Amino acid sequence: MNTYLKLFVFLMTFGITAISCSDDDKDPPIITYPDNGMLWEVKTGELLPFEFTVVAEGGYSSHSLEGVAGTVISDQSEIPDGTKNFTIKGGFFAGDVPGPGAIKLTVRDNEGAESSSTIGVDILRD
Repeated sequence: MNTYLKLFVFLMTFGITAISCSDDDKDPPIITYPDNGMLWEVKTGELLPFEFTVVAEGGYSSHSLEGVAGTVISDQSEIPDGTKNFTIKGGFFAGDVPGPGAIKLTVRDNEGAESSSTIGVDILRD
């Protein structure tokens, strides 16, 4: 066999092996939340409840919540390690300045995969 043919056979073998191994990998967590088709609205200084639904094939490991232009108050319910379907609830306490805000959730699974989702918030003058 010439060198190019050997290289081609090697690459094809490696490629097929890599493809078959990747079938065993789980998808990263899928995060959804109720969508109203526009930004969620809240008045300055008020609380906006929120809920994210998560499907994590690799099983729950950890999560973090972040508020932009406001403070996130998280539901303190524990999510057992390895859970595959769960919700994360809380409230977004809007700041005193009208304008854009956000609630960002990041979830990591036991396979090391990570996903984030953000709810856009419009903070309105009270």
